[in-house]
Amino acid sequence: MTGSAETPRPRRTQQERRAATVAKLVDATVAAIGEVGYQRTTVQEICGRAGLSVGAMFRQFDSRLDLIVRTAEEIVTRQLAAFTVVMEQLGDQANPLDTALRFLQAAQSDNVTHALREIYLAARSDAELRARIAPTVENYYDEIVAAVDRTGVLEQFPQRLREPLFFVALHVFSGQAVVRGVYQRPELDESILTLVADMMRTYADSVDE
Repeated sequence: MTGSAETPRPRRTQQERRAATVAKLVDATVAAIGEVGYQRTTVQEICGRAGLSVGAMFRQFDSRLDLIVRTAEEIVTRQLAAFTVVMEQLGDQANPLDTALRFLQAAQSDNVTHALREIYLAARSDAELRARIAPTVENYYDEIVAAVDRTGVLEQFPQRLREPLFFVALHVFSGQAVVRGVYQRPELDESILTLVADMMRTYADSVDE
């Protein structure tokens, strides 16, 4: 009789098991907030989606708020990574500004971005949540603005205007994504994108250093 026994898989360490559990909880929280909103994302909702018991969640996090804060940190980490990849590829694009704006517009309708937006809205009236996520959010936008600046996509504008211009575009597309939830006009997406790009180019031609 021939054959070989399968090599047993090494058992995961306690740290690896904990990391896997946390990842399941964070992914479930992102999905829940993005789909049913912040208020309806209860501990039971999260654990049901993660396939874990409530007790398993509380062995990793002291409270729902702690999990929400950890989720916000994970969201900005993922989004910053995706944004950085796109920014690094702009030099290969025929029209870098349009490519950057198109990515920014599309990202605002992603479920992960909806989840982050829900957390922002909750933080407006929850002082503890606001205080705990503020450093993460501040660093997030600082990193994004720095990434945009490194690409040179806004180099036709004075330095003092580059950060405000980024936020103008971000707020336009973010508001567009919110309204789209109740007012479906997908045919406007391309027109709005073109208008924002044209307005920025026209402004670049008129502004003085």
